[in-house]
Amino acid sequence: MFLLIDHFYITTLNRIDNQRTWENLSLSWRDRASLVVQSHESHKYPNKYNLIVLPGHIRSLSPTKEWIAKQAVGTRFAIFDDDLAFTRTRGDDEDGPSNIPMTDEEFDYLEEIICRWMDKGYSHCGLDAVWNPPTRNAANKQNSRICMNVFYDGTKIPINDISWSRLVCSQDFDVTLQLLRMGFQNKVSLEFRVGQVSTQASGGCAEYRTIDLHNECMRELAILHRGFVKLREKIETGSGEWNGQTKLAATISWKKAYQSSQINTLEGFMSD
Repeated sequence: MFLLIDHFYITTLNRIDNQRTWENLSLSWRDRASLVVQSHESHKYPNKYNLIVLPGHIRSLSPTKEWIAKQAVGTRFAIFDDDLAFTRTRGDDEDGPSNIPMTDEEFDYLEEIICRWMDKGYSHCGLDAVWNPPTRNAANKQNSRICMNVFYDGTKIPINDISWSRLVCSQDFDVTLQLLRMGFQNKVSLEFRVGQVSTQASGGCAEYRTIDLHNECMRELAILHRGFVKLREKIETGSGEWNGQTKLAATISWKKAYQSSQINTLEGFMSD
């Protein structure tokens, strides 16, 4: 029998009447889920939500995730953005849209998959993003990008040795790279994926994240993980407030980051 996910934490800010992730969870997952809210707005939420109230000094996402992780030491847990839809990728032998809303049974099946990955040593896992072209000839990929949703095996990863909040933005990329470089592999589902309303939808990180802050964090990420992160400029498109501005994007060598941990291990072994 495999261990289940102990808890699902949904980080949220200024979206009291728009809890998309919560509403899209299966009942089984929702029974083990909580909205993690800032203290100044905790009184505004209706009773239907399970709430965890942050200490009053925490006012942004990176320290929120650090606080959650340190509360969850020794458990299996997930941290979700608050505006996610959960979908299954349409198979080659099916008709209809590329991304099909997940059923309750598929949530149970997905949890079994993730927990069995953890049993095999993949200690941080996630679901691919729907904005990527669908992959129909593989169910998962190894040592890759995770964002918006992360499942951690807190019984295995060194939670207190990770710098969770040194970047204001792009913290998921930073933590994933730290874990890969420490030798902790990940797996990402291509069969099940998540979608998001918008990068800069009202509420959440959009309350404080500007394009200048985003770009500065990307530069810091490239410095922290030199040799694994290559930056490029792109003109942001769409109808949001960043439309037409120059945004820094990153090409990240996730597999190379993990491979570096194995090279260092081998060099250390050979030098003993």
